[in-house]
Amino acid sequence: MIYPACSLPELLFTGSLPSTPAITDLQRTVTYRQLAGEVSRAAGALVDRGVRAGDRVAVQLPNGIDFAVAFHAVLSVGATVVPIGMQVTAEDLEWQVQRAGGVLLIDAGVVQELRAARATAIRPRPVDPDSVAVLPFTSGTTATPKAIQLTHRNIVSNTMQFSRVLPLDAGEACMSVLPFTHAYGMTSLLNAPLHLRGHIIAEPFEAQRFLRGHGEHGVVLCFIAPPLGRLLAHHPLAAETDFSALRTVINGAAALDPILARNIGSRTGARVIQGYGLTEASPVTHLAIDPDCPPDTIGRPLPDTLDRIVDPESGRDVAPGDAGELWVRGPQVMAGYLDDPERTAERFRDGWLRTGDWAERDGTGGIRLIDRISDVINSRGFQVSPSKLERIVTALPGVADCVVARGFTVDGDECPVAFVSAAEGVHLDRETILSDVAARTAPYERIRVVELVDSVPRTAAGKVQRHLLPTIHLDT
Repeated sequence: MIYPACSLPELLFTGSLPSTPAITDLQRTVTYRQLAGEVSRAAGALVDRGVRAGDRVAVQLPNGIDFAVAFHAVLSVGATVVPIGMQVTAEDLEWQVQRAGGVLLIDAGVVQELRAARATAIRPRPVDPDSVAVLPFTSGTTATPKAIQLTHRNIVSNTMQFSRVLPLDAGEACMSVLPFTHAYGMTSLLNAPLHLRGHIIAEPFEAQRFLRGHGEHGVVLCFIAPPLGRLLAHHPLAAETDFSALRTVINGAAALDPILARNIGSRTGARVIQGYGLTEASPVTHLAIDPDCPPDTIGRPLPDTLDRIVDPESGRDVAPGDAGELWVRGPQVMAGYLDDPERTAERFRDGWLRTGDWAERDGTGGIRLIDRISDVINSRGFQVSPSKLERIVTALPGVADCVVARGFTVDGDECPVAFVSAAEGVHLDRETILSDVAARTAPYERIRVVELVDSVPRTAAGKVQRHLLPTIHLDT
């Protein structure tokens, strides 16, 4: 593919624009022409406020038209967007803005000021394609978040790469409730559908509105993470929802249990497929869009993306059929971590991005993920997959969610422990869960402790925040 040396707003909003709906949120709908006009006027208002090319501007807004306008207005003046999640604490917000060197925070109040300003509309300004366009922070699921430098070339490339394989035609509706402030939402749920001239249904998440919206808007494509998948499969309202227009459900952010995927397909009539990416790759690298992709895999790389399965110690490709670390390479891969050359060097090997995910080939040329390398549990000399155990537990009656983590025996060996939340109105019994899992696993895989929790700590995009889980030490 040929990727133009331009900014994302230039890619999306120059040339002839249709008068069809671009985004619908809780308050209103805008067409592509109207959206481009609002972006241009907001860009002019930012210039009047002193924002210049190279400045870093934080954006903390819920999904909707205002987010799209602010995001592309910042890019239009040549500044860098620092997306901040709505669930970030005040302390973390201040830390991220300071860490990024932000000159302005665009929140709901600033949006009103930009809209009221009598500014001259400006066209997207030319940019150096290798300058930083977006500075997202990693989700902080295991450690202190890192600021990732995504260039204009990165995000333009990934928007075009994903658009090439996304099953969405102009004018068709897609459901986009996962946060735009996350890299998954930024590219997959917002910018790629805009590039395809789709109709984006962009709302903050609310369960009943999410389900009913499929029928109300004739949604053709829905983006989910596993928690949304459980709603589609099990929520009582889903049985009454009109899914007749829905063709495809794409899961990202975390692996989707194959049984849950089948239940979603049975309930909605749609094809359920997996995608994969990481913020360091803008984020999408793989999508299981081809008909021969097994349902439990992430499929093959996007156009102009390469992958390898590598022994992380030797750096050599593993033998066919063996597991190793997934490495990727492509125009969407980050420029590096902000002011952190040491961590950047650790993440790359000869131009390849080390994903940190343990994976194997699926037999069709695609990829099957096994686990995060850092999450694998060494129990009695054997490697135990938390994901495998989580699939077993979440398939048990009455279980709403589960995460399996590393615990420790009295002699310091690692062992699997599970944090389990119950479905609404259900009482779970620890001993029943332990025995049911034991009947389905090898002795070294058996969960040693079950902790019943109100909810599993997850990010807004559905990733488990393992650093928030307590460390379990067995007494016996």
